[in-house]
Amino acid sequence: MKTYAVKLGSPGNGERDVIVPSPTDVQAADAARPLMREDESVLSITVLKDAALLDGAPPKTQAAELAHVTPGSAAAPETKIDLDNNHG
Repeated sequence: MKTYAVKLGSPGNGERDVIVPSPTDVQAADAARPLMREDESVLSITVLKDAALLDGAPPKTQAAELAHVTPGSAAAPETKIDLDNNHG
């Protein structure tokens, strides 16, 4: 895990940096997304050589982001399957 400075900016509101942990620079943009204001966009991403205080958490995995859409079998209610087809 590396530490990144993600420069955010918006028209009329200037620029600001947020510091986030991430395994890659592309995922650093994902980690910065929850910290972005409504009209901001990512202007640049820079890996930091020295440790810094973090502004945000690491990016969510794709599975975590899609859990509410496709929760998988872990969230499914337990169902009993009758393999013998004995109904009586």
